[in-house]
Amino acid sequence: MKTLLMVLALAMLTGCAASKGFDRGALRSSAGPVTTDQAIEDVLALKPQLPAPFKLGVYLNSHSWIYKKRFWTDEEQNQLLAFGSQLKAAGIITDIYLISEDTVPGSNRWTFDSWANRELKDLRLAAARYGADAVLLITDVSAVDRYNNPAAFLYWTIIGAYLAPGTHSDALVMLRSSLWDVRNGYLYATQDAEGMAKKIGPALILEDTVSIDEAKKVAIADFGAKLTERLMRLNAAKSSP
Repeated sequence: MKTLLMVLALAMLTGCAASKGFDRGALRSSAGPVTTDQAIEDVLALKPQLPAPFKLGVYLNSHSWIYKKRFWTDEEQNQLLAFGSQLKAAGIITDIYLISEDTVPGSNRWTFDSWANRELKDLRLAAARYGADAVLLITDVSAVDRYNNPAAFLYWTIIGAYLAPGTHSDALVMLRSSLWDVRNGYLYATQDAEGMAKKIGPALILEDTVSIDEAKKVAIADFGAKLTERLMRLNAAKSSP
């Protein structure tokens, strides 16, 4: 019976030999609604009142991944905060804080598409407790495309499933952010970024989490560079007569 189960498992491993690719539309949709013109018109009635420089709070919304539930590691958080140091050096911000989800009421019930006014107010309230002038909400999603190459035929030898590099694990991570005024909910900016990573190895050894972790590092680097440039442009525009 054990032999039969092993044969069936190997048949499943070798049965999917083609890459399915990624559905970016589904990923973007799951990362939250895109800010619409109507939403921008609604907040235009508000007046920006961000001081220069300002204190920035960051909230990482990582509760619901398409692939699996994952959270930000200390290394990933430090990678992100390093861009905050650049903004401090440029005189755009004075401080940057990571806002704990424990300080935000009901945050464990939030999904990527549930950011109604009530929930944003809860987040702004938490940011205010940290003394932040603006809050940056970052949502991340991921997907894995796992498929086999011709070397997967060696999986029928059983030991080949441990040795033959017959499986691919391609990962895509997307980040979406929005920057809000803590005092009145004015929307200053939105920013998207993504990262990809590819790994090849034996089916029973290759872990999808490895490719996801690498893709997320790429996404954070892309996001941090874009956000830094965006905030510098906003600061320059605000300083211009």
